[in-house]
Amino acid sequence: MKAIQALSRDFFKENAYPITLRSIHGDQHHQHPGDLTDVEHWHDFAELVIITEGYGTHSIDGIDYPVSAGDIFVFQGKTKHYFKERHGLTMHNIMYDNRRLQHSFKNLQGDAGYNAMFLLEPAYRRRHRFKSRLRISRRSLAHVETIVHKIRNEQEHQLPGHDTLILSMLLELIVFFSRQYSKVDIPQAQALYRIGKIIGRLETQYQKDWNIAQLSKVAGMSKSSLIVAFKDATGYSPIDYLIRIRLQKAAELLIETEASSGEISVQCGFHDSNYLTRQFRRVYNLTPRQFRKNNR
Repeated sequence: MKAIQALSRDFFKENAYPITLRSIHGDQHHQHPGDLTDVEHWHDFAELVIITEGYGTHSIDGIDYPVSAGDIFVFQGKTKHYFKERHGLTMHNIMYDNRRLQHSFKNLQGDAGYNAMFLLEPAYRRRHRFKSRLRISRRSLAHVETIVHKIRNEQEHQLPGHDTLILSMLLELIVFFSRQYSKVDIPQAQALYRIGKIIGRLETQYQKDWNIAQLSKVAGMSKSSLIVAFKDATGYSPIDYLIRIRLQKAAELLIETEASSGEISVQCGFHDSNYLTRQFRRVYNLTPRQFRKNNR
């Protein structure tokens, strides 16, 4: 059977932050409108899944993952998944449009745990059939359930400012899980955390002239190990990843400011505007001038 696409319009309200909490209690099917828990589906928004009771089998891109209370995992979109089995399973799904919320997440990009869990692990899982996930203690789970209860309360009563409070609580959960991820002792997860640490440095210090020796010192890895692990986790070399961060910053400046290509190239760490233009054309198939014109 072909996987069903879950549509954003069925989950997010207009004129509010695109965040929705849906909870599943026990083994009963179709517990809320549009419930796709037991049907293979995909969506172009992100989903944070929190298992609080019971156990089951979750199929993700054709791979079966046993899950139980305390497991936390993230889907960053276009991942086919559904539950094959549920046994007394209680879980909370927080769905959010990470593209529309990217400015709210901007300060998190310098955090190694956030990069590892929310950026790297979902893609790594898809490419390498990686079965890691964050598992938290019962005490930590109680803290998480308190926040989830507050989100549900705001979602149900919709008092003035409720969507802003829901966003703040989603960010609180993301920060909490990011900190917990730094404690995961699975070797691949530790490697992703080290790569996440490098990405954090590149995101916050993208103007700096980084080289492999400096980055390997940040990660605590040899240069050869870093190059292999970084490409394994991201699909890019560290320097090419840095160039793409710089290009993303340049694209934002082209849209949001009237700065010239020369000024933007300096602000984003490129040596000159010609180099910026060559790299921009390589990645976007457009010159900076064409990109600005198309996005105004």
